[in-house]
Amino acid sequence: MKAIMYGAGSIGRGFIGALFSDLGYEVVFIDVNDWLVDTMNTEGTYPQIIMKEQKEVRWIKNIRAVNGKDLDAVRDEIADADILATAVGASVLEKIAPVIAQGLIKRWEKDPENAIDLLICENLMDADLLLRKWLLDALPENYHSIMEQHLGLVETSIGRMVPPPDPEEDQEEHHPLAVRVEAYDYLPVDKSAFKNPIPQYKKIVPYEPFHFYLERKLYIHNMAHVTTAFLGKILGVTYIDEAAKNIYIRKIVQGCMTESAMALERKYNVDYADLQFHIDDLLYRFQNPYLKDTVERVAREPIRKLGPDDRLVGAARTCEEQHIHPVHLSFAIALGLYFLGSDSVTDFLETECKIHKDEPLFEQILYFYQEISKNKESLNYLISCIERVQAELRGEII
Repeated sequence: MKAIMYGAGSIGRGFIGALFSDLGYEVVFIDVNDWLVDTMNTEGTYPQIIMKEQKEVRWIKNIRAVNGKDLDAVRDEIADADILATAVGASVLEKIAPVIAQGLIKRWEKDPENAIDLLICENLMDADLLLRKWLLDALPENYHSIMEQHLGLVETSIGRMVPPPDPEEDQEEHHPLAVRVEAYDYLPVDKSAFKNPIPQYKKIVPYEPFHFYLERKLYIHNMAHVTTAFLGKILGVTYIDEAAKNIYIRKIVQGCMTESAMALERKYNVDYADLQFHIDDLLYRFQNPYLKDTVERVAREPIRKLGPDDRLVGAARTCEEQHIHPVHLSFAIALGLYFLGSDSVTDFLETECKIHKDEPLFEQILYFYQEISKNKESLNYLISCIERVQAELRGEII
C-alpha cells in the first residue's frame, strides 16, 4: 500500500505522514525543498518527538520522498497510490491542483473506476469545494464525471499542535529531520466524503456533518489560541504556555470559548458537555511548557485572522446567528485590531471585517478597542469592562 503525502512540513511530517506510516502504508512525501527531499531519501526515517514531561521519540519508517519540481515523477506516484493527502498551506493548494490532476488522468487512463480518497489537511474552510473547482479546471471535460464518482475530497480537522523546530531541543536527537509534536493525535475526517472504505484506526474519527468539526476547530481552538497570544503580547511573555497559565488571560479566553461553544451547541444540536470537555482539554494543552510555541508566532498575520469568516469575526457572527451576545469575542476582535496598528480602525472594521457602523457589534468592538488602548497594563480592569457590557446587556446597572 502506498500513501502520497503532498507537503513534508510540520503537519505532513509531524502528523499525517506519521499516521499513514502507523497504518502500514509506504509513505511518499512530495516537497519542493531539495535538501529536505534528499535528506529524507538518504535517511529513510525521521524522529517524531512527542513533547511532554517524559519526552517520547518515535521513529517514522517506510518513507521516501519525491521532488515536487519533477512533475513527471509526481504524476507517476499519484497514478498508482492508494490514498492521497495534502498539507501544503492554503496558498499553495491551488498551485498543485494541476499536478494532481495529471496524476489522476494517468490513473484513470488505465482504469477509470480506480477510486481514491484525498485527505485535505489544510487550515482552510470549504477546502473541498475550492480544490474540486481547481481540479475540474485542470481536468479535460471527459474526466469530470469520473472525478465526481471516483475521487473523495475529504476535509479534515487538524487539531494537533506542531510548533516550529527548536534548535536546542532538536539537536538532542542529532537528526536533521526531527519534528516536535504534542501528544494529542486524533484526526477527525468527513465521513460522507470517502469513496473507498475509511481506514480503520482509533486515531481517525469519521464524523458528519463535518462542518461542525471545522467550525469547532476554527471558532474554539484557533480563536482561543490567537486570543491567548494577543493577551500574552500585552503582558510581554514569550511562550504560549506562560500566557495560558495566567489566571486573567485564562478567564478571558475561556469566556470567548464558552460563547463559541454555546453557538455551536445551538447550531448543530450537539451535547454541550462534549464541547466543555474540549474546552477544558485545550486550556490544559495550551499550558504545555515543552512545546515552546511562541506568542509572536501564534499572533502573527492579524489581518488574515480578522477576516469576516475567520476565527475571530466568524465566531462572533456565528454567535449572533444563534442569538448569543459575543461580548468576550468582541473583546478578542478589539485585541486583534490593537495589534494591527491600523491608521483607521473604523475603516478596517467596515472594509476588512465587514462589520458596519450601524451594528451594535461595531460599537461594542470600538469600546473595547479604546479601553485596551488606554488600559492594557491592567487585565483585571479589562475584565471589569467585559463584565460591565454583559451586565448592560442583561439590563443591570453597575
